[in-house]
This record gives sequence, C-alpha cells and structure tokens, in this order.
Amino acid sequence: MLTFIVTQPGIGQKYNDALISKNSEINFAKTQKRGIKKDNIIYYVENDLQTISAYKRSKLKWQTNVISACGKPKVGQPEIRYVGYNADKLLIVIGKHNFAEIDINSGVTTFVG
Repeated sequence: MLTFIVTQPGIGQKYNDALISKNSEINFAKTQKRGIKKDNIIYYVENDLQTISAYKRSKLKWQTNVISACGKPKVGQPEIRYVGYNADKLLIVIGKHNFAEIDINSGVTTFVG
C-alpha cells in the first residue's frame, strides 16, 4: 500500500453553503452539491475538482489535492467524481475506476487502487 501526504498551506476558498449536502455522500453525476457536513466539519471539493478542503467553523483545517497525491487515473478525467463519508475517512473516486481514502483528521491521502 502506498501512502502519500500532500498538504497545501493557505486559506483556500470560502465554500458555498448552498452546495453543502446533508447526506453522507455526493456523486457528481447526480448532484451539483460540492461538500459534506459531518460533526461540524465541512469537507468541500474545490473548483478544480481535484482538491478537497476541510473547514471547521469556516477555518481551513487541512487541504489535499487528490490527483497530486494519487496520480492521474488511467481511465477518465483527472477529477473527483464521488465523495463518501465513513466514520474516520473520506472515500474518493477519481477518474472512472480509481479509489483513494483521506483521513478526516489529518488530510493524509492514500491511493487504494
């Protein structure tokens, strides 16, 4: 298993509250939503569709570029297509068939396959 840590300092963008889902997952093929709110933390896919930021009380907690951490997918566009929340990690689909996990506390991004 490969583990990559890619953190990006900075403020990031302010998320749009209207784009935050109340569900535990967002599928970009089915919704315009861009973020998930769980336990007062918002996990938001930025405009580049490659970066996920975690905001706590509107302050950036961590940010990771999933494509930089995992590499470009072999099939499909180099962008996030799905985000699911699972207790201690975010489950991410990039391209057509590539999977990654992000630790919700640290932002550590791991390529799964």
